[in-house]
Amino acid sequence: MGHWVSLPILAFAAILQSTFIPQIRIFGGQPDFVVLFVVCWTVLSRLEEGITWAFVGGILSDLLSAAPVGTSIVGLIFVVFLVERLKGQIVSINLFVLFGLTLIAVLIQMFTQMIIIALAGFTIRPLEQFFYVIVPSLAYNLAFIAPAYWFIRRIKRAFTPGRRTARRLVIDP
Repeated sequence: MGHWVSLPILAFAAILQSTFIPQIRIFGGQPDFVVLFVVCWTVLSRLEEGITWAFVGGILSDLLSAAPVGTSIVGLIFVVFLVERLKGQIVSINLFVLFGLTLIAVLIQMFTQMIIIALAGFTIRPLEQFFYVIVPSLAYNLAFIAPAYWFIRRIKRAFTPGRRTARRLVIDP
């Protein structure tokens, strides 16, 4: 079920990220809701669903940005595999683990995008990018990971089959 739920949620996140969020930037950083939602869904579900979310979110993000199509997908797929690998080694997910996964995911996503954009022929200044864009983006994403996790957990519970209790009609004779 997670495959179908991803499209409207990630479409809304990508549209919000490309229209409204740039208006509230601090320096060059902004929250990346697509990355946050992909990390949260991967933590809560199977690898296949995480890959679907990464692919859909990456395509939607790239279609609404100036980056070459496929730039976000590569980083998000790396993030999904890393989160899945780390998830198997962690006993339980708490807020500190979620912060750590978010920190790693945002760094992987940003550096992957920088490398791909540099390979596409654009000029990248790594130190400026790190201090002007990546550090503020990390702060934003760490601030928004808890609400994003709460939201995705609620969506996951609502659309997981077998989680709802069936009501029976009881007729007394």
